[in-house]
Amino acid sequence: MWRGPTTRRGRILLRVVFYAAVVLGVLPWVFSSLMLSPHRQPTRGPEPDFEEAWLHSEGLRLRSWFLPSAGDGPAVVLLHGLGDSIESYADVARRWARRGHPALLVELRGHGRSQGRHTTLGGLERHDVEAGILALGARGLLARGVVLSGVSMGAVAALHAAAGRDDVRAVIAEAPYDNYRETMLHHAKLLYGLPRWLPLVSISVAFAEWRAGFDAEAIDSVAAVRRIHAPLLLIVDGADPRMPEPVVRRILDAHPGPKRLWVAAGEPHAGASWNPSYWPTVESFLAEGGIASNAAPAPVP
Repeated sequence: MWRGPTTRRGRILLRVVFYAAVVLGVLPWVFSSLMLSPHRQPTRGPEPDFEEAWLHSEGLRLRSWFLPSAGDGPAVVLLHGLGDSIESYADVARRWARRGHPALLVELRGHGRSQGRHTTLGGLERHDVEAGILALGARGLLARGVVLSGVSMGAVAALHAAAGRDDVRAVIAEAPYDNYRETMLHHAKLLYGLPRWLPLVSISVAFAEWRAGFDAEAIDSVAAVRRIHAPLLLIVDGADPRMPEPVVRRILDAHPGPKRLWVAAGEPHAGASWNPSYWPTVESFLAEGGIASNAAPAPVP
């Protein structure tokens, strides 16, 4: 039976090998799992007036809720953030429908009842947004174009899906990050106190790329907005340390315009839609972009 090294030098070498394996293998695997982990929140059947439909994105079945509208405004695709689901945005969809826009809530891969073993924080999820746009086209609802509205991960997915498209009339992005690597470094420091110089984060990103089959360098919101032709409303959640104003401003500065930045004062991450100024801000932004209301909005419940 092997009893390990018998010399002091051998024991030190064994410890070095062991700790190197932990730092370079085990910990990056654990952190990459945190990066990619799916979120299976409790779900329920569609609310009254909503239709549940299933989309197809890269071989995955995605749950969606569709809400028709009596108006003839551009259809809107609504996209949730990490760890959330479509149930959270039913009231937002109702407000859009009252304004005259058919609304499609897309449950992104790895969330709720949508298929998918990994999440990529908006990178591969851009294909889920494209699947939603295709579904609206199948309903004959793209004649007036489409509005994309997303929060956090959903905002990043919306920005990437909108890049280079001529049928996108407007993009509303709340709390997007600038690029994948930078947000991982920022969150590693914010959540775990890990310094930026520590190679653990970069190694973990490489593990995540290999496991989920994506390119972290391609998840770059700053680069994506340079290719967006539509007006852009960027929203900063004022009390959000995760995607603070300087991060969102980097995206704003890259967009050729027209564009607007709104800071939802005092709101936490993904909380802007609860702010009393949210809908007045969205309404004025849409009006500036020539997207007039086609139905009289009812009071917000």
